[in-house]
Amino acid sequence: MAAFTVLVLKIAFLSLLWLFIVFIVVIVNSDMIGRRQKAPRSERDHNEPVTRESRKAAKKRKKEPWVLAIDSGLHAGNRLQLVPEVRIGRSDACELVLDDDYVSSVHAQLNHRSDGAWVLRDMGSTNGTFLNSNRITEPTVVTPDDVIRIGDVQMRLEY
Repeated sequence: MAAFTVLVLKIAFLSLLWLFIVFIVVIVNSDMIGRRQKAPRSERDHNEPVTRESRKAAKKRKKEPWVLAIDSGLHAGNRLQLVPEVRIGRSDACELVLDDDYVSSVHAQLNHRSDGAWVLRDMGSTNGTFLNSNRITEPTVVTPDDVIRIGDVQMRLEY
């Protein structure tokens, strides 16, 4: 009976050791590669019927920038389809999650106005939000020619 108990304890110890190793590998992998980026929520439910007004709105959107291109940082090269309100930060509650030590939980917000302009607003972040190397302190209109910097991440609007 004692030999059986020792065998069970050995198997349990080895199982826990392997679980610990797998846990460490997952943690190191997420630190090296980063978390998976959540896709922004869809602007329109796909079950909604297509109407003449929705077609006109879609044509209007094609003339406006609706893509955010990330030029530097962990997600460099990614292009994200924008929704009318995009919160940017480290929190999972944000539409654009940035894994960067210099980014606040909810760092900035990018809003689409009815006139087609995009407005960038700093949400009281510690390290600031920059537009063309200038720290913004009030809501500022952003164009595709502008470079947005949040932490070490640079991004820009695209059509």
